[in-house]
Amino acid sequence: MLKTLNNNVFCLLIGFLLLSGYGISQTQKQLMNYAELNEKAGDYYGASIYYKQALLLDSSNIDLLYKYATSLRLYNNYPLARYYYQKVWDKDKGGRIYKDAAFWVASMLKYEGEYRASSKVWRKVKSKYGRNKKSYEYRKAKQEALSCSYANRVKNEVVPNVEVQNIGTPVNTINSEFSASYLDSNLIFSSLRAVSLNNELEIADEDYTAKIYLSKKKDSLWNTPIALPEDINSKQIHTANGSYDTQRKILYFSRCDSLNGCKIYKAIYKGNTKVSIEELPERINAKGSNTTQPSFAQIGDKRYLFFVSNRNGGQGRMDIWFSQILDAGTYSKPKNLGKIINTPDDDISPFYDTLEHVLYFSSPWHLGLGGMDIFSIEGTPENFTGEPKNLLPPFNSQWNDMYFTIYSKHKGKREGFLTSNRLGSLYKKGPTCCNDIYSVEIISEEEVAQKQEIVTLEDLNKYLPVTLYFHNDRPGPKSMDTTVDISYLKTYSYYKELKPKYKEEYSKGLEDEKALEAKLDIDDLYKHYIDKGVKDLNLFTKLLLDELNKGQKIEVTIKGFASPLAKTEYNVNLTKRRISSLINYLKEYDNGVFIPYLNGTASNGGVLTFVKIPFGEYTASNSVSDNYNDQRNSVYSKGAALERKIEIQSVTYADKQGDYARLSVGSGTYDFGKVEQGEPLKHTFILKNTGNAPLVINELLPSCECLTINADKKEIQPGDEGKITLIWNTSNKEGKQVEFATIKANSFPKIKRLVVTAEIFKSLK
Repeated sequence: MLKTLNNNVFCLLIGFLLLSGYGISQTQKQLMNYAELNEKAGDYYGASIYYKQALLLDSSNIDLLYKYATSLRLYNNYPLARYYYQKVWDKDKGGRIYKDAAFWVASMLKYEGEYRASSKVWRKVKSKYGRNKKSYEYRKAKQEALSCSYANRVKNEVVPNVEVQNIGTPVNTINSEFSASYLDSNLIFSSLRAVSLNNELEIADEDYTAKIYLSKKKDSLWNTPIALPEDINSKQIHTANGSYDTQRKILYFSRCDSLNGCKIYKAIYKGNTKVSIEELPERINAKGSNTTQPSFAQIGDKRYLFFVSNRNGGQGRMDIWFSQILDAGTYSKPKNLGKIINTPDDDISPFYDTLEHVLYFSSPWHLGLGGMDIFSIEGTPENFTGEPKNLLPPFNSQWNDMYFTIYSKHKGKREGFLTSNRLGSLYKKGPTCCNDIYSVEIISEEEVAQKQEIVTLEDLNKYLPVTLYFHNDRPGPKSMDTTVDISYLKTYSYYKELKPKYKEEYSKGLEDEKALEAKLDIDDLYKHYIDKGVKDLNLFTKLLLDELNKGQKIEVTIKGFASPLAKTEYNVNLTKRRISSLINYLKEYDNGVFIPYLNGTASNGGVLTFVKIPFGEYTASNSVSDNYNDQRNSVYSKGAALERKIEIQSVTYADKQGDYARLSVGSGTYDFGKVEQGEPLKHTFILKNTGNAPLVINELLPSCECLTINADKKEIQPGDEGKITLIWNTSNKEGKQVEFATIKANSFPKIKRLVVTAEIFKSLK
């Protein structure tokens, strides 16, 4: 008998009946009967064909419209499903007959990436189910309204240096492929594929079930997959989700059928010979439940089996559980991963990355872009910490993304796989009908940067500025010191620990979407500023060291900033302490490799010096609160946090050979403190030529007409000093002010800035 092709996602149970096709009749009743028979067999595409023909006979039948929309949804034809659910919703005012039509309209809109429109409908769904706030529908609607706000905010974010590509034929087909992982250099994956398929998408296979396949790679191409032996791929039973242990002695896999549901089995090997196949004990395969998607992980000297089950004691539908594999093939009592990971929805496809100690899984409940999204969480099975993180594009799309696996690879790269029905998958029924396997390649930022040859000053400066951020009054709180003993990485580590506190304080008193927006602001602060600063610093430090190892003489300009919460004099010293923490970081880096360059004793002649410009809060935005009693805005807001920083702004080279003038200034900044408006301000900076050739000042440029610059000499001999005097007219100035004089000379560096700051008040006379 011919069977119509099944295109189900297979993300949950992989337990479906064999499919049967039926001839097309001319009466609506017969057509609907045929459609319902296909539905019972799990063939929703076949059902949609009959429902569509039935609608041609009577397009006003609301029951038929609803059933057609549902068949479209279940084979992932999202736009058409939304169109017909909308028709049902329009006809069924108030949802008297089909209360969930609006629910599915909202869901389909999210799959289409119409996040704002979806959010509006979710709010209506939330109101519709508002009488029972504990119901799944109400909680789902509330969560999805938040999720749409999140998706709309991050939809254009793309993780850099990541390539996700369809691995193509012969592994992928127009059917469903999923659950891919490496077996040494080979690919092991699952698939529901047809051998005999005609143009009408009908199948003549005697045994049309999911099976586990193996494909070998040759010359960067995957060979034609071969199904594992029949004692594993049992006939008339869906077999999938293969996961080998570390020694390749045991293959864990799941079997599903319509009578017994899903259970986990293991095949035991001795060498290349299979010894036995065993069903895992009832402790794992709990009675009356579905248990599937086994995933082995060796963490230290302990072995674990992660799996998915809807057994009692879970948080919702399918949950992720784990059990420690003990001696003699026994298992510890399974533990649910808890509410941080598991949700009222289906949480599936666990994979533990032993290199980074991260669990990856998929869920449609956590804040995401579409249906199933891939998430990560750090920790160990007994102690996962923090919140699940959405992997963002290109890992995730607005469609279903799951079964993420990742493996180590040499030369700064990692590679793995994911399963998705995103655009770009192979299909005959519809662009998002079917799952394909995609390869994932992650290239570290360091690897990308190392490929960029540093030849000129501009090459190194393109990695600047490096901006580093600090918690309020850190480091060295409540101190007037200008230096500290700790390095920047220690202050950063402390700052990272405060992320939950920042979320809590900044969202305090807000509700629902406003609270979410506040928390997302903090996520954005950490991801795009605080954490990025450390990544940029790590990369820049390596490139800087490479140049010093060539014997280059390098001067680095560092500027320090503060929020306006404390007094001016205090903030200037605070920014000096922040600059000091960065220099401590360089002193500690790689067991002190920078120290010879810092103290001028490097055998290759390389030298590293700094220009330190502590602005304090003089450049802080006027919109940032300076009210200590309003710490939500003055301490924990994104705006305040962005003011508390130092910037590595530029590097300047000098030739390591030959004669040159070197322009040095003991301190390139001076703060006049609080002064009365109109009071003339005057300060003299001492310049020194520490080079071995005469220094000639070519130009002195003020930042404003209010600044007058005088030099006692235009040429400074090697070892001699000169004076630059700045006179500042404050008549038309008020508030916190910053001005500077730019010196252009024939020296290293060629440009030097002298900065003056003051807080100017109007006279009370």
